[in-house]
Amino acid sequence: MPFLALFASLRDVKRGAESWFWISSLVFVLLSAAAGARLLNPLDAWILRTAQSHTSGSLDAAGTIFSVPGGAEYAGAAVLLLAAALLLAGRRSLAGRLLVAFVVTALLEFAMKTWLPTVPVPDEAARSTDPSFIEVPYPYPYPSGHMLRSVILFGAVYLLWPNKLLRAAILVLLLGVAASRAYVGVHWASDVVGGALLGVAGLAWVFKEQSASKS
Repeated sequence: MPFLALFASLRDVKRGAESWFWISSLVFVLLSAAAGARLLNPLDAWILRTAQSHTSGSLDAAGTIFSVPGGAEYAGAAVLLLAAALLLAGRRSLAGRLLVAFVVTALLEFAMKTWLPTVPVPDEAARSTDPSFIEVPYPYPYPSGHMLRSVILFGAVYLLWPNKLLRAAILVLLLGVAASRAYVGVHWASDVVGGALLGVAGLAWVFKEQSASKS
């Protein structure tokens, strides 16, 4: 069946997963230390001003639209559906690791937003409301949960489904999510990069383990 064949072989997407895991994890730790020491705030403030130097209703609407895929409820439901598809395709261990990565990185995000003392984004920078139904107030913004969840979810689809048009669309979507976080004024650029790095580390762990089990 084409549906089952979709996940039949992952050999071509797992090469280098371990390197990606260690590199992204190391860079994430270093970036987190710099953010916690508030070394990145001048650059973050400049990027925010630049991102909002040209504003319009259309850009505000686009920012709201690109905020949807990374929402906790939307991304969570989509990851559950993807895990169910993997189970149906006989990829039980991969489905389990995907769910573990999604949950563990979410817990790490929560911990860092609670205890890592980064600079909050000024309230007056907000350009639109977040369309998520689940809103948890955090004292600190680092890292971006929307970026984290988007990278894990759409990165998994990117690796599992080798379709050029789909992969190009995913890259555009991820760029849109990243740009929207700064434009709508809910995250610094360093928050977005931190979320992306944590997502890459989680995703690489999923496929690193899969590669190891086949070696």
